[in-house]
Amino acid sequence: MNEVDERITLLAELLAGERARIVAMSDGTETEKRLSDMGLALDSEIEVLVAGNRSPLLVAAGETRLAIEPDLAKQVRVRRFGGPCGRRGWGRRHRGRGWRFRR
Repeated sequence: MNEVDERITLLAELLAGERARIVAMSDGTETEKRLSDMGLALDSEIEVLVAGNRSPLLVAAGETRLAIEPDLAKQVRVRRFGGPCGRRGWGRRHRGRGWRFRR
């Protein structure tokens, strides 16, 4: 049976403070070339510093800080490490209250 990894999502869907690893780029060579020019490649570990709906994402990759356009972020698939701030375990997002983690 083929199981779906729930931790895999689009880079554009990550929230500030979440950490992830790049696992795929959807339109192949163009997206991959653009991100590699910025210093990102498959298996790069990243952390989202600032996330917004229409504004660029501010992403940290090691000591490098990058602003990634929302259209480009929608073409990148990542695997989450955990919830915000690198915590293990998944919580639920509550409106206006931030993250609440299950114990």
